[in-house]
Amino acid sequence: MTTYSHTYSITAADMDKDYRLMPSAVVLYVQDAWARMMSTLGMAAFDLIKENKIWIITEFNAHFEPVETFWSEAVETTVWNSETSPLRIYSDFRITKSGTGQLIAQGYACWSILDADTKRLARTDAMQQSLPLVDDLALGPHKKLRFPATGDLLKQADHHTNSLDLDFNGHVNNRSYLNIALLTVPDTFLSHNAPAHLSIHWLHETFENETLHCLLFAVPDTQGAFLHRIEKEDGTPAVEIYSEWRPATHYTPVAETLHRT
Repeated sequence: MTTYSHTYSITAADMDKDYRLMPSAVVLYVQDAWARMMSTLGMAAFDLIKENKIWIITEFNAHFEPVETFWSEAVETTVWNSETSPLRIYSDFRITKSGTGQLIAQGYACWSILDADTKRLARTDAMQQSLPLVDDLALGPHKKLRFPATGDLLKQADHHTNSLDLDFNGHVNNRSYLNIALLTVPDTFLSHNAPAHLSIHWLHETFENETLHCLLFAVPDTQGAFLHRIEKEDGTPAVEIYSEWRPATHYTPVAETLHRT
């Protein structure tokens, strides 16, 4: 086996109010396809928990093509593992429209293993011999991206985590952070613009009944780029998200700006 593919039909839960595929759904498809692939190798989350270990995703990077993808369309998500280190596994992905093969998004994610009790990183060496790698299909270097300096604070909002934010490990689902972050962006901007690039760094886990502070910053000298920082109550950074946006193709291009609040 070199790559693994799975086809998803965009449901109401995966679309925004304009019937377009949400960025968080792209993260979902990538994670789900990767989990399916790893289950065929006996390395899924339910396999590792027997050894008191947990998979975590620490970084996600995606480039989006200027193509709109709407409700009820089918998309094919293809994933493969392309690089390992003693503590990390890098998986690349490509999402295309089913049938036409038109590219929607591509990028990579970084995975690590935690000890379920100590929450410390565990080495991945033991599984590497049985982990197929397709290094010649790597979409680019897997270097941790350094986010640009922040500019003006555009908006701040708080979110109190609840049971709907959680995943099966009992901590806030990594996709929930992206939806929480986008709540600070005006609907008019999201309706008239689509993501061109998305990079997420998950830094610290959070749990139910915590208050998260979501800060939205401008990026100096870069139009249509923003940096979200989600912090715990004590100021510990939980997640950082860098995004670049372009005018949505289903609208006549309109210059949209974020107003300071």
